Amino acid sequence: MTTPTRVLGLLLATATYVFVGAASALADTPDSPSWPAPESRSTLDTLLLFVGGTVGLFIVISLFGLLTARRNFVPAPPSTDLERASSSTPEHH
Repeated sequence: MTTPTRVLGLLLATATYVFVGAASALADTPDSPSWPAPESRSTLDTLLLFVGGTVGLFIVISLFGLLTARRNFVPAPPSTDLERASSSTPEHH
């Protein structure tokens, strides 16, 4: 998978997430004369709801990925030094 494909996939996933969130948020109040008129949201409140939630989710997922990333242990290269044998003879069991 090439880098442009990954970037395009990330942008498409983000746009889809924002669109689905916006569509469901528009349906959060009933459209009927028997219900009282809902309070209108400010622009800042709307931005915090959609952009802040999306950015926060991506930050949490990124931090989780960084915290759980494997760090493979690479041992030191083998040494050419030889260990000295003990002066006593080994015991047989």
